[in-house]
Parts: sequence; C-alpha cells; structure tokens
Amino acid sequence: FFDLKLLQDLLNNKEPDDFWQEYKDFCNNINKVDRSLFIEALPVLLKKLENNYLHRDLRIALETESKKKASFGKEIYAKILETQNSYLYDTLTDVVCGLFQSDQKFAITKIKSLINDAEISLSKIGIQSLAKIDMLAKTTPKAFIRWIEKRFIDIINSQTLADTWPSIFFTVRIKRNALKNADIIIDRLSSVNIIGIQLELIYFLDHNIDLKKEMHLFEKYLPLLLQMDSEHKGAYNHLAYRLENVAKSNMDLVVSFLRDWVALDVKNARSIELFSHLLNTLCDDFYSDFQKLYTNWLNEDNPNFHIAIFNMNGAKYMRDLSGLTVSEDILKEFSDYDIEYITYKIFAYVYDKDISLSLVYSILEQKADNKEVVVFLADLFINHLIFNYYSTIDFLNLKKKTANRKLKKIIKDIVEEGENKYKAYSDLQMLKEFTPSERRLLYYDKIQSKKFRKSYKESEVENPSFFNSFPTINYRTGKSIFAKFEGEYTEKMTPGLISHSGEMPRGEFIDPIGQKKERLLWQNFKRRQ
Repeated sequence: FFDLKLLQDLLNNKEPDDFWQEYKDFCNNINKVDRSLFIEALPVLLKKLENNYLHRDLRIALETESKKKASFGKEIYAKILETQNSYLYDTLTDVVCGLFQSDQKFAITKIKSLINDAEISLSKIGIQSLAKIDMLAKTTPKAFIRWIEKRFIDIINSQTLADTWPSIFFTVRIKRNALKNADIIIDRLSSVNIIGIQLELIYFLDHNIDLKKEMHLFEKYLPLLLQMDSEHKGAYNHLAYRLENVAKSNMDLVVSFLRDWVALDVKNARSIELFSHLLNTLCDDFYSDFQKLYTNWLNEDNPNFHIAIFNMNGAKYMRDLSGLTVSEDILKEFSDYDIEYITYKIFAYVYDKDISLSLVYSILEQKADNKEVVVFLADLFINHLIFNYYSTIDFLNLKKKTANRKLKKIIKDIVEEGENKYKAYSDLQMLKEFTPSERRLLYYDKIQSKKFRKSYKESEVENPSFFNSFPTINYRTGKSIFAKFEGEYTEKMTPGLISHSGEMPRGEFIDPIGQKKERLLWQNFKRRQ
C-alpha cells in the first residue's frame, strides 16, 4: 500500500517533515492507499485541511478515482457510512459524484436513500450531492429529474424537514437551469428568516442571476435580507461586496437598502461598520452620492440615522471625512427649519471638529444670501465652534481668501465677534482657576503615564505585540542606538521623533456639564414646522 507513513503519522499526532508534499503525493496515488487506514485517519486529515484551499485536492482525488473505478467509490462510501461520524459525511458528495459517472444506477439509488434518510445530516448530503452531478446530460434519466423536483417540493412543505431547506436552496440555485421548479422553490424559501437561507439568498444574488437580465429579481429579494441579524458579520461582508458592484449601475437601490436597514433597528445603526467597505467605496468613487446619503440621513426624523452617522465619523474603519460637505443638490430643497434641524444634528452627533466645521461652513457657503440662516449659523460659529476651537478662526480666514464678496463680509464679522468673545472668556478671572499650574500638570502626567504603563503590561500579557519579534534595543551611545542580534551588533541608528497634536474643546474643561446639556438638547431637538 502507498504512503502508510503519512496516515500513521496523522493517527500518532506527528507532524511529517514535508507534510504538504506527502499530502500531494497521497492525493495523486489515492487508489493505492489502504482503505481502512485512510478512513481511520480521515477525521484527523480533514481537521488539518479545514479552511485550506488544498482540501480541494483530496476532493478531486476521491471524485476522480470513484469515476475511474466504481469499486473504489463503493468501498469508500460504505466505510464512511459505517463510521456513523457526521464529520466525514461531506466527503460522500465527491464519492457519489464520481460514482454517478461510473455506476449511475448505483449512485441514483444511494442519492435517493440519502435524501430520504431520517438522519438530517445524511439527508443534507444527499441533497447537496445533486449540485455536483450533470443533470442536463443526455444520459441523466428524466425520471430521476422529475423525482428530484417532486421530492424537493415535498421537503419544503414539511416543517419537520426545515433543517434541510438551506441545502435545498443551495442545490436549486446551482441547478436552476436543470430543475423546472427551481425558481418556485427559491421564491418559497427566500422569505424564511434563518441565517442558512439568508446566506444562500446572498450567494444566489451574487452568483446565480444575471444582473443585466434579471435585476428585477435582485430588487425583489434584496429587501428580504433586511431582517438578517447583525451578528452574522461574514454574511454582511459578502452582501456588502455584492452591493458595491450593484451600486455602479443601480445606486438608488443600494442607498434605499441601506436606509431601510438603518431605519429598521437601532442595533443596525450601531453596527453600520458592517457596511464600512461599501460606504468607503461610495465615498471614494461616488462622492456626490455619498454626500446625498449623509445629508439625507442628517435630515431624517428617525434618530437611528444620527446614531449611524455618529458611528461613521472618526471610526478607524472609515475614510477620513474631515473635508466632507453637505450636498448642494439636497440643500437646495431644504427649508430654513430643515437647515436648523440638520445643523443641530451635526453639533449633536458629529464630534470630530474638522468634520463638523466643514459641514457647517458648507451650509453657510451655500446659504450666504439667506439672512435668517446666516444669523443662525454665525451665532453657532461664534458661541460653539470658536468658543471651543480657536483654530476655527484660522479655518475661516483661509476660506475667506476664495470666498465671494458677500461671504467675505460674513466671515469677517464672524471672526471679529468670535475673537472678541474668545478673549473676553479667556480674561475672566473665574475661568483662570481652571488653568492648572506647571507642577500640577507634571503630577497629572506622572499619574497618567503610570496608568498607561500598567495597561500596556496587562495588554502585552493577553495579546503580545508583533514588536516582540524585533530585537530588544539595549545599547545607546549619545543620540544613536544599536542592538545585539544573533551574536552580532547592528548598525547605529538615530531614532526619529514621533509626535501628535490635537485641539481639545475648551468648553469640556470650562463647563463640561453645560456642554453635555447643550448636546443633549440638540440630540432631542424636534424639527419646527
């Protein structure tokens, strides 16, 4: 027999010196393998091949050899069933597929037996094995196809067999052209609200329909995925990838789906990161559409949309939105009350200074001819943005260089009033008590550094950093450093300075309760009529 050592090593939990080469040779010579030893070692082998592309080699080998020699397939089939180990049953689909070509009558008998088996795991295998056989071949009996069509209808009508429905969906979407009632079955199953069916529906929309000819099916079935639980991140990743492609030809459908999904549940709004890649694509490749989405969500009465925006802004999975502006096309349709509403929602939910500043300024820029809006926005610039961030003045002065005459005058007035009020606040004696002494700052820094070191040590124990793979720097000469690695000294290096700076909102230090109260009022602000 061929390669007893590989199988014996697997059974003895030994790692062969060149496992993958031995595995490749094993698959190429599977007909020479001791069948009993193979079945005994198969659970260990399958475990090693989990989520590995090379598992494909074993599946091809089993199908090919069963096709060449029916006796091989029949023996492997019988021995796998004898184990009564459901972990091995998936291998039967490859064996049955090969047998369908070498001994069709035997294979059909076994497929029917598996599908009708009381054990659900075997019934699933029988159903799934049909996806691998050629139903359109002239040699495939028409009576067998009719039996499949009738049996599938019987199964989807039986609630007790509901565990097999995802397998039915899997097979009919792949054999959609061979089974006359495939579309009827898909239509019946697609509304079943379980993750197995929802996954198959995603695969169906992604792989089994022609968008150019069957967009109506995509539009029909996509809303059924609104109910999918946000815990299933893998399913959402696949769906988001498909929606990216659809957005190129049908943006309205994608935007409508996202809107309905966020509106459905606040849990979805808090899980908007599930569509982060899709949103990034819209931002990168369809910026005007992203602007419209963002602006419309700000204008929604349902707070779910504002929560979604809050989770989008500044998150590590999203693009830098610091230069984002509201959509000019959408803003044209807004009333003054709508503008008041979205501005308050920006201040309530967009915590990032650069994003909120850019959004509010874009409203001012587009509504410079509207006296009521200008007065409203100027007040917020002075009493919120400049009060909290003095750099707002630098931002406005920069914008003034390219502004028209009217807007320049507006900016000039805002900056002057803002500077006067900022200075007036700064000069108040009661506020100077909030300015800590240098000694107090050093003491505070010491406490924070101690907390950081403790936190770092704890995190290193739980999740070691990849920096641990680097040699430890334990020598220093002046400004240069070097290390000893594998018995040799490295070249001298001069460390570069890494720094980061940011502007903290002044109001959070002066009046944190007042700032929170103000934000709470904005979050709960209702649109005036």
